[in-house]
Amino acid sequence: MEKTQYTPIIIESLIFGKNSDYPLYIKSGGNYILYRSKALIFSQSDALRLKNNGVDNLYIEIKDKEKYDNDVLEHIETIIKSNDTNFEEKAVKIYIYSKVYAEYVITTGNLRDNQENVKKSIETTVEYLLMSEFAFMNLLNLSSYDYNEVGHGMNVSIYSVALANRLGFSNKMSLYEVGLSGLTHDIGKLKIPKELLSKKGLSESEVYKIQQHPIYSKEILMANNIDNYNIINGVLEHHEASNGSGYPFGKMEEDISTYGKILIITNKFDSLTRNRPYKIKLSVSDALNLMEQNSELYNTAFLREFILLMSKKTVL
Repeated sequence: MEKTQYTPIIIESLIFGKNSDYPLYIKSGGNYILYRSKALIFSQSDALRLKNNGVDNLYIEIKDKEKYDNDVLEHIETIIKSNDTNFEEKAVKIYIYSKVYAEYVITTGNLRDNQENVKKSIETTVEYLLMSEFAFMNLLNLSSYDYNEVGHGMNVSIYSVALANRLGFSNKMSLYEVGLSGLTHDIGKLKIPKELLSKKGLSESEVYKIQQHPIYSKEILMANNIDNYNIINGVLEHHEASNGSGYPFGKMEEDISTYGKILIITNKFDSLTRNRPYKIKLSVSDALNLMEQNSELYNTAFLREFILLMSKKTVL
């Protein structure tokens, strides 16, 4: 008899008040215990009780994953179009549902199995950001709490879409591309041992190994049939610098793509303002001041627009 396989889902991604089309499980040790049978309602009170008991994820059977994905995507569509959901609540829901697929992609490197879901979540984020000037701040207020690689990828994606929009990108496909580039820019770190990424006092060869991660990111995207040159260039160039001091190729500004110029700024800013091993987190204003002081690393016009964009955020 074939053993049942399970996959984790974020509790907040479930639709409260809806009869579930699949059973929900809790993991205890190595066992999966039935929590809610199919067709029973999952409520917000249920979610709060679970969270208060330290449970962040429930589990569904792998065979039910497609039903779950369809539920999520249908709910995202409803939220973005709803006149009954307030603007801040939309931000919370969109961020949660985007995180569902961002976490899977960034931690596994598997885009192929969730490509449509990732595309839809980024497109929904783009739609939301285009609704109002307050949308950007609403999403950032949520993303500030996520300091891991998933949070970093989501932050860079949000910053990149917002900056591209400010720079005049009016084509939604272009905004989607820069968003996906931002989300997956560090996916190549999956090919680098975790202990090396957090190690203090790296050797020259270890530094070189880590500096290859943009190339590894490209390889992973290509293996997932992502060969769009705009997306690939953004991923490859997010550690380049306008003065040629970046890596992995040491490109000068005239050789760096538009997406690359955007990601150089957004990646650096989020890296400066988040908790990292052996690095002090800077406030928004201190990070922007530091980037201004080192303006030779960035496209001057793009940096100026990013500073104006971030001037609307409350200084932390």
